[in-house]
Amino acid sequence: MNLQAEFERLKECYFDPDQEKFQKHYLYVCDKYPEEKEQIDNYLAAIIDGSIKRIDSFIEETKVKMQLMEVTEIVSLSYIAKNYFHKTRTWLYQKINGNKINGKPASFTKEEINTLNHAIQDISKKLGSTVISL
Repeated sequence: MNLQAEFERLKECYFDPDQEKFQKHYLYVCDKYPEEKEQIDNYLAAIIDGSIKRIDSFIEETKVKMQLMEVTEIVSLSYIAKNYFHKTRTWLYQKINGNKINGKPASFTKEEINTLNHAIQDISKKLGSTVISL
């Protein structure tokens, strides 16, 4: 097996839940290719960087959804979409859920986040100032 094939095997082991398998294979590859230790470590660093980027991306995609979880049970997202964004409920759900549109995940712009925050605060004020009387 050549070094490139060992890299692929290392990558497979890295994502295996059994981390002992990865550690054993890493030590095996380092022993087999001692002159390429720096190259091996650089390859692993690239895998780890890629993992971190995917995790960061996942966190960003789900952050808004998690923050809105309770709000979506209380407030109509259709109302927010229509009255604050002048868009459809589907459009807002696509943004919240990070659905893929034209091959890339939908996400909020900073301006849209500001509008969403304004909507929630505005609705909060309206609810807080509402008093029912007979």
